[in-house]
Amino acid sequence: MAAAPEFTSDVMNYYSNNEDELFFDTDGPKQMKHCFQDLDLCSPGDGDIQLQISQQHYNKGFKRVVSVIVAMEKLKAHSLDHSPRSQSFLTSLFSFVFEEEPIDYDDGYECDAAVLSQYCRLRDIEQKCLVLSGPCELKALHLNGQNTDHQVVFSMIFVQGEISEEKMPVALGLRGKNLYLSCVWNNGKPTLQLETVDPKLYPRKKMEKRFVFNKLQVKDKLEFESAEFPNWYISTSRMEDMAVFLGNTRGGQDITDFTMEKVLS
Repeated sequence: MAAAPEFTSDVMNYYSNNEDELFFDTDGPKQMKHCFQDLDLCSPGDGDIQLQISQQHYNKGFKRVVSVIVAMEKLKAHSLDHSPRSQSFLTSLFSFVFEEEPIDYDDGYECDAAVLSQYCRLRDIEQKCLVLSGPCELKALHLNGQNTDHQVVFSMIFVQGEISEEKMPVALGLRGKNLYLSCVWNNGKPTLQLETVDPKLYPRKKMEKRFVFNKLQVKDKLEFESAEFPNWYISTSRMEDMAVFLGNTRGGQDITDFTMEKVLS
């Protein structure tokens, strides 16, 4: 049995049940307010446990301080012993000294994983290209020759969200601009817009839901469903030079199918 220094009866007289009290008086360790009563911290081992009394003040209970000291001394004795008996003892020792608490991930939590992205161009299945019209509007129209350079290049960001075999959550920013496609409620319906963002804060792994689209792929065709408004998709009109919008009709007059061309950075 590991031995601890004996305490005099004077020390025992200063025992207190309040663990939050300081266990030293202002003038030093002449009057100790806690003792080792009801502490069962020792286990069979080799060598004595040396307890040192500090003259500093502590806000933790005496029992907790002694527990840590005993743990450290026992760790020294068992650090080189890899036997099952020693490992079992260390496990029980840590469970005695430390208390496990759940981690509460609030809305402010942000994953620190690296942001993955790729550059690409999108065309609808009628081969209309997407171009920037004005400061904050996308239009779909046919381009040919050198005019194809006018189509926008998207930075497709792979973000947090629900992932499955059929869908991948992404955000769509415009390369070289602080603009992202977002979905908001406007004029009584879900609406697609280009939103200006702070380049110091974006892109990031955890994007607000209005920026997130579920990329759905069937063979070589893609659809982009709004995460904020399920069953609403990035759409183009079959008419020429019309604004890209958010629609809830698939396979009808509006076009929701796109092809993607990867672009080197």
